[in-house]
Amino acid sequence: MREGDAREGAAPEVRGVAGYESPYPYLDRLQPKMEERLARRVPATGRFCGFCYARLRAEDTVCPFCGTGTGERPTVNEIPQEVLRLYLDKQKTEARWVHGGAFFGLILASALFLWMVLWGPGILGHPALAFGVLLLGGYVLAQLFGTFIGAQIGYRRGARRRDAAWAAFLEQRDGTAGAAGAPAGQATDQA
Repeated sequence: MREGDAREGAAPEVRGVAGYESPYPYLDRLQPKMEERLARRVPATGRFCGFCYARLRAEDTVCPFCGTGTGERPTVNEIPQEVLRLYLDKQKTEARWVHGGAFFGLILASALFLWMVLWGPGILGHPALAFGVLLLGGYVLAQLFGTFIGAQIGYRRGARRRDAAWAAFLEQRDGTAGAAGAPAGQATDQA
């Protein structure tokens, strides 16, 4: 926290998503755009940034995502498949954790249903109550373990994996990952 910003009792500044701050912030901003490309909702060819492969308009001279000028690094006509694969890998990692967590919640609700029907004492053993627990508990537990817990873990793991693959791609393409993958000539504003 900076000295001028510090207030007694003030909450710390929140950085990153799901407890993870990417060393390549432009990759997080590009993720939805690359997912559109992977889903074939946008054309495969066009004018793309030569550094981060964001789609550029005809009049753009600086990439709005990474800040690289078209004079520094010429544009390309297509996104390399290796780059698309690293975005797809993040998407699949997130989906696995969300779906796995949701199924765990449903299995837990089913086990609770069976326990109530087979061994539940008194009113807890009534099939109607157990069925209500199965329906409502299944929904709540699937949301808890899938959407809330699984999504957080999936995002962190997927983003770390994507960032590691991007660093390896930069190393292979440019020979160096640079200052946290920032294009040449661009200052990083990490304090």
